[in-house]
Amino acid sequence: MFTKIRAIIESGVFSFVLFHGFVLLYNWLLQQTDIGNTAVANEIEVVLLIGAYYLTAVFCGYWAGWRSKTDGWIIGIIGYALFSVIRINISAQDVPSLLPYPFYVKILVGYIPILTLLMFGGIIGEQRAHYAPASQKNMIIYPLIKRILDFAASIFVLMFLAPIMFAIAIGIKLASPGPVFFHQRRVGQHGRIINIIKFRTMMPDADNIIDRFQLFNAQDEDVCQIQDDPRVFPFGKFLRTTSLDELPQLINISKGEMSLVGPRPLVPEELETSDDDLKRLDVKPGLTGLAQVNGRGNITFGERLALDIEYVDNQSFLLDLKVMLLTLWQVLSRRGAF
Repeated sequence: MFTKIRAIIESGVFSFVLFHGFVLLYNWLLQQTDIGNTAVANEIEVVLLIGAYYLTAVFCGYWAGWRSKTDGWIIGIIGYALFSVIRINISAQDVPSLLPYPFYVKILVGYIPILTLLMFGGIIGEQRAHYAPASQKNMIIYPLIKRILDFAASIFVLMFLAPIMFAIAIGIKLASPGPVFFHQRRVGQHGRIINIIKFRTMMPDADNIIDRFQLFNAQDEDVCQIQDDPRVFPFGKFLRTTSLDELPQLINISKGEMSLVGPRPLVPEELETSDDDLKRLDVKPGLTGLAQVNGRGNITFGERLALDIEYVDNQSFLLDLKVMLLTLWQVLSRRGAF
């Protein structure tokens, strides 16, 4: 009972802080513009205010679900009611009224979406409480901010690099017959099968021509990447050594299937059932990770697994930033890329 009461109080109070902070921010931004108190400014303010309510609903549900571990939606609704009481009694004069709008508009744009977002946030919070890695169960801000950064960064980079990706697509079509993109089933978070996207670097039907596991077994060193793969065409070799073939996975990141930083996703055949192998599935697979900046293709499967587990146990904003910076250096130096 104490846990649920705490979840209600915290979700209500923290939601008020978040909401009021957002209101202060957009009021300040509107004051910096030249639109003043025009009708346009009023419409913009209403849209931003509705967005603030939606954002607050997701956060309130998420916090309630994370704290209570069960009944996150119901606890979130009560917490949101507490937030509304606090807002009315403390800062009602600072928030423009939505009363002039018809009741059916409030139902369609207000109550129904907010109830839905509270449910969404509550379920995600409960999942976080039950399935997050043990080292991360008490960290609520990190996964939220990381998901926002993943989505924003992936969309921005996709738009910025679209001309380069188009040029790569033309280069692939000129260099080798077959499709531009390569799709492959990989194992994602909690064992979910995802379809990753890469620029094709091999000849069509490469696995039917030479089995990849035969190539692994034929190598003298027990490394986790095939060196001098005969299935790769010359332009594909360039894409691999520069890591440009990985760019389409930004789509997987924007969809929430992957993250910028995390263990690389394995094909189902590579996944063992040991505790360590399953532990790496506690987090989303990443575009890059500790293994990619500590030897890349020159390390063994065992070393890669150890680095993946190290990331799962120690993930943080600082570690993610470190991995991203080291990735840039690794890509420029082309070390361990085949």
